[in-house]
Amino acid sequence: MNETKPIRVLIADDFKVLRDVIRLHLERAADMDVVDEAPDLDDALERSRLVQPDVIIMNDYLPPVDSTHATVRFREQGLNAAILIISMHLEPDLIQRSFGSGADGFMHKDEIAGHLVDAIRQVHQGERYLSPKARDAYSSNQE
Repeated sequence: MNETKPIRVLIADDFKVLRDVIRLHLERAADMDVVDEAPDLDDALERSRLVQPDVIIMNDYLPPVDSTHATVRFREQGLNAAILIISMHLEPDLIQRSFGSGADGFMHKDEIAGHLVDAIRQVHQGERYLSPKARDAYSSNQE
């Protein structure tokens, strides 16, 4: 029998409604397990140390700092989870800073329903992920 362990996901967002929506999407994926949630950076850091997630889904603002500073804090703590940033903003500078700070993926919140599960799988496999809307915004700035 060839069973693989589910991808362990922590959801870090200050809006409970969005955490609930993300959880609902991930519960439909047989290869994913939401192991915890956090509404702010300190809670996310503590819970990550306790549950050791494979992937952290993080809002682009995780009180009290933006995701770039939060990503640096996760990396400084030695947490090796892949980090996927979700945002309502598509500024190329934010996308570039996210990857520069150590994030593994970036996606627009409007794309959660269609792309979140694939994004998690991709960053969990060590690949960089940029959602279609984020890719379009970023590449249009590079031209």
